[in-house]
Amino acid sequence: MGSDKGEEKSCCQKCFCVVTTLTILAAIGVVAWYFAVFAKDVEDATADCGGCYCVPDNSTSNACPSRPAPPSFYPAETHLDAWKSQEILDPYVLNCNPFEDGILCDTEPPLDPDFRWRKLGETAVCAVHYEAGPADGELPLERGLDGEAEANATVFAFDEGPECEDFPASYRIKTYPSRGEAEAAGGFVTHVGNCGVCSTLQDLAVYANTDFVGVTSPGNFCRRQAASSLENGLSCYLGLGMTQDCAKIWADTSWNTAKNCFGKCVLGPTLPQFGGENEQDSNSNSNETSSSGKWYNVPANIKKWFNSTSSDENKSKSAIPSNGPAPDCVLNACIRCNDEFSSEIFELFAGRSRRRSGLLSTAARPCGSIPNIEHQACPITEPLLPE
Repeated sequence: MGSDKGEEKSCCQKCFCVVTTLTILAAIGVVAWYFAVFAKDVEDATADCGGCYCVPDNSTSNACPSRPAPPSFYPAETHLDAWKSQEILDPYVLNCNPFEDGILCDTEPPLDPDFRWRKLGETAVCAVHYEAGPADGELPLERGLDGEAEANATVFAFDEGPECEDFPASYRIKTYPSRGEAEAAGGFVTHVGNCGVCSTLQDLAVYANTDFVGVTSPGNFCRRQAASSLENGLSCYLGLGMTQDCAKIWADTSWNTAKNCFGKCVLGPTLPQFGGENEQDSNSNSNETSSSGKWYNVPANIKKWFNSTSSDENKSKSAIPSNGPAPDCVLNACIRCNDEFSSEIFELFAGRSRRRSGLLSTAARPCGSIPNIEHQACPITEPLLPE
């Protein structure tokens, strides 16, 4: 009797060890797959929809806008270095995770106590107010396009202009119901939507860096770090130069997207298309044999899939396109999933996003959703009056 119990216990222990080992190996395999897939970067630094930087909609009479394409970055010597040197006096502080803590999570000071800005959406704007004018009493020249360039340019041109040596080094931010009210109060609009933890000019300097698009694209290093742990993600985003609280919301968002969109962002794009069509190019293989992609031709499909992903040395740097073919330019499933599970909360707490700041990104969005904001290193503002 005792011998039978001992054998039964030994058998259970062996089964437990086998199951545990297989579970660990499966977890390692999934993580390795995730990192291998997300090591890929986007093919282009900025979006494209049939030759247009945005998706034409009713706001542009379904045509590509005639105005110059907004920039995807700003030069360090004329803009980024100046923004990094300027200090915010009233930052928002985030000490919770809005994806896990829900309505109990808020910033300090409160982000939107009466839900006013959430109702206004992107009609509201976040404006910058510098504490005082230049020491010598002369305001710096505005930077950007002159009249002739604005009429003829197809891309933004940056005028180096004067130095910002005598410009005030500190500023405050405030949310206004509209752009008109912000400018009437002497503020300079830095992005649409309410102010948040990423509304600082230091974070704008990170967003507008030429390397930022690749760093934060699907497959970026920091998102991979955030997928492994929030601490790693936070450290990585801080390493990019983000402020503490902006880095936190980015890490929280990356983790939330990885958790909710693993299938669409990793499994979907990487699995061979055995049955059904790839939504990005459902018509691209219409001339192939009818047996292609069928379950009974799995070996041939696997061989074809591996050949297609390894034949070109540059393929390792490519990724699933952000948009489908023109004219609809539908966002891919991964980005739509991120929009569904993460974007709303991210934009509420971050305030600033690349699109909200008028910066082009790797995904083409409706033209009407991209604000026309020409950022200046040393904009003319009035000090923010106490309320």
